[in-house]
Amino acid sequence: MNPARWSLRTRIFLFFALIALGAAVGIVGALVYVFRAADLASAAPVTLAGLIAVGVTFGLTAWVWLKFDENVAQPLVAIAADVRAAVHARAARKPPSVEKGRYLGLLAPAIAEFTQALDEAREEVDAAVAAATAEAERERRNLEIVLRDLRQGVVICTLAHKVTLYNRRALEILGASGEIGLDRPLTEVLSGRVLAHTLERLQDRFRTGRHRIHRDGLTTTIVGATAKENARIVGRMSLMLDADGAHPTGYVLSFENVTNELAAGVWRDRLLQDGIRDMRERVAALALAGDLLARGGDAPAAQDVALARDLLAREPAELGDRLDRLEEAASDLVSSAWPMATTHSPTLFQLIKVRRSEGRDLAFESAGEPAWLRCDSASITALVEHLVNRIAVHAGTRAFRLSAVAENGRVRLLASWEGEAPSPATVEDWLDERLEDGAGAVTGHDVLARHRTDLWCVPDPETPGRARLELPLAAARDEDLPIAKAPTPVPERAEFYDFGLLSGLAPTPLDERPLRGLTFVVFDTETTGLEPARDALCSIAGVRVVNNRVISGEIFDVLVDPGRPIPAVASRVHGITDAMVAGAEPPSVVVARFRAFLDDGVLVAHNAAFDLSFLRREEDAAGIAFDAPVLDTVLLGAHLFGTSESLTLDTLAERFGVTIPPEARHTALGDARATAQVLLGMIPLLEADGVRTLRDAIAASDKQARLRRRMAAQA
Repeated sequence: MNPARWSLRTRIFLFFALIALGAAVGIVGALVYVFRAADLASAAPVTLAGLIAVGVTFGLTAWVWLKFDENVAQPLVAIAADVRAAVHARAARKPPSVEKGRYLGLLAPAIAEFTQALDEAREEVDAAVAAATAEAERERRNLEIVLRDLRQGVVICTLAHKVTLYNRRALEILGASGEIGLDRPLTEVLSGRVLAHTLERLQDRFRTGRHRIHRDGLTTTIVGATAKENARIVGRMSLMLDADGAHPTGYVLSFENVTNELAAGVWRDRLLQDGIRDMRERVAALALAGDLLARGGDAPAAQDVALARDLLAREPAELGDRLDRLEEAASDLVSSAWPMATTHSPTLFQLIKVRRSEGRDLAFESAGEPAWLRCDSASITALVEHLVNRIAVHAGTRAFRLSAVAENGRVRLLASWEGEAPSPATVEDWLDERLEDGAGAVTGHDVLARHRTDLWCVPDPETPGRARLELPLAAARDEDLPIAKAPTPVPERAEFYDFGLLSGLAPTPLDERPLRGLTFVVFDTETTGLEPARDALCSIAGVRVVNNRVISGEIFDVLVDPGRPIPAVASRVHGITDAMVAGAEPPSVVVARFRAFLDDGVLVAHNAAFDLSFLRREEDAAGIAFDAPVLDTVLLGAHLFGTSESLTLDTLAERFGVTIPPEARHTALGDARATAQVLLGMIPLLEADGVRTLRDAIAASDKQARLRRRMAAQA
């Protein structure tokens, strides 16, 4: 054992033990000298005197040590803990240990004066800081008002799609698809494929430096759907860079709900196309009737026959021409209703290469000159990927060559392979299948209709033994092309925020992350009793702590139907009655919702083993597992203040200056909020004690848990 890590009380005990041992050695030595010098006939009197003297010395030393430990050592340890709490965690002005230090003379009052002076100095500093930042605070409030009143949803995310900001409109649009919150993945509520696809486009533009001359800089259009496909969204994604402009740190997503607009366009398109097919059938019938009239039956007058023949020869052609124009107009309506963006063919090919589906390892190579085209790159990428996967199985190949050919205002996308081309009927069947492009339930035919085009698979006329897929798309208009002159800086979005969540560029294992950088879900439960084996949940509440602050707007507070009567003695504690939980969801459903709220956070509770036992009872029924790391503020408090101190939630709250309203005490949400504030107070003390990461905190907790088990076994 390292002596440098011995506690103060251990050192004092060893000091008194050394005094007692030294005194005993001195007494024994003196008696031996007297016995030999006096030449006594018997050693019995001397031995008896020595034993009495040693016993009295040991007893007196032990009594003095106990009194010293009780009145000096323990108060010193408590005062030291309170001073550290005052320094690192802004504890109360009058530490609880001051009352214990009545035998320490002026030390205890001096500590009280010190903590009061420290608190007053902090108040002065806080006032100065508040005055210096008043203007910044006003600007922040103005920005919050703007974000609140925007009719567009705004979300800011890290490159891992973790949310760092969202406004009220984003919550309205995305909230129906699931939980949205800080440090939670946006992919829970928006299609992950679309987000990854659009982010890859911007990152590729940044890597190649094209953003410096691109008309849109580091911004592009995004079209997608909510995760549950309840709403379609259209917006813009902008890549955010660090202060030096050297690395991407995240992105800003602004969007609006266009579900109704797109639905109206699809309805209009189907209506027009149904009318076209019906009219074509009628024209065919008219042509057939005219043909019969011209060939048989009682012969009508010559001039009528001539007129009928003229009409029958002319009208079908005119109607067919008009129908073609009507079909073109319908196609224009559909294509104009769907947002398109200017895309560089190498970017499109790169998106196809990085996208992997159905577990196949396909190899792609690019050839030919690049070209600019106008399309919905997400759906085109999904369509090409879908087809090459089908072709890979059909032709028994995995290698494809991608190229683009610009001609006559169109750009032909070509994907060639070694082998035979599938039949037109097979291609039609593939186009009838649903794509996974994240933009809703669309097929290949839908994508082609959006782009007013068609595709086909034919033998490659340039290379015998090969076949190719041809997909003509519209070429980009000159006004849509990026600026092709000398590079000029593109103004970037002004910086309004300094988000700590955006700074974590390199992924770090969870147990190596600093405590201040973790996302905690601090929770509490209320139950029908204190026996997990026979009692049940009647309430669960949790609050999120992100980047070392409690997110007051993101809470979980749900009543639970325990499936049994709530005893009166339990209702007197937490205030929940049978009438309040009537009609509430059962424990398994609520526990599953709470697991989704937890996401990949760290669980924290006061006396966590008790609350967690009720959650784990529902794991099988809910189909989930609580496998997240767990911290207990009782064990962390024992590490900081020792096992001899009171570690109740009320005591720890008083120590850290946390006020629990009487009406909130012994409610799940009130206790969870208080525990969260206690945790934030503990973190600076833990850091000062060398407990800086989650791994350190778990190790310190495990040590205290083992100590408590040994003490319980010895009791």
